[in-house]
Amino acid sequence: MCKLLYKIRDIKGLQIFTIYLRYLIGGAFVISTFTLNKFGQYGDINKLTNKIPINELPPAGVLFRVLAESGTYWHFIGLSQLISGILLMTQRFSRLGAIFYFVIILNIFIITIAFDFQGTPKITGLMLLAGLFLLLWDIEALLPLIFNRYKFEKQSLQIADRKYWIYLGLVMLISIFLMGIFYPSFYLFLIVPFLEGLVGFIIFAIFFWNKK
Repeated sequence: MCKLLYKIRDIKGLQIFTIYLRYLIGGAFVISTFTLNKFGQYGDINKLTNKIPINELPPAGVLFRVLAESGTYWHFIGLSQLISGILLMTQRFSRLGAIFYFVIILNIFIITIAFDFQGTPKITGLMLLAGLFLLLWDIEALLPLIFNRYKFEKQSLQIADRKYWIYLGLVMLISIFLMGIFYPSFYLFLIVPFLEGLVGFIIFAIFFWNKK
């Protein structure tokens, strides 16, 4: 199993896919804390429910209203997503972030099914699969958490282990935070990190792809 895992992780394309998957789902969690204002007094719940009386809301709307008006729990959700997203995007602490992320997205996935969110379970289901992939990618590093006698020997990856991705992740995080604080535009949240990631990949491909 170890040899097969090593061969799979040696594939350059999969290393790039894993790096950008961390950026994608980690960034989605960080951005959601700003777009849904999860650190505001009651969150940005009016945008979600349009100030409709709670007795006229569908089950999903009632859930959002109750969560947001809980205050403390709404903030806790935002903080949890923010931490897991940051950990994933740093790449350096992505294993820990993957654990946090999987627990959170599993909870969200079950909620979207239980409250009959139309179409949303498909999205959260894909996000859950993404979290499972990241756990399997680092399964050898996580096994010692289950088996105390299991010895972990870190595999050196030509692409994924470069500090370049840490710096790129920090650039993306800083831009997201700046936009969230000064100009929280949903479209900018989507466009700016995407362009930064694209430019970052082009720079890497030109200057670092075949260098050891």
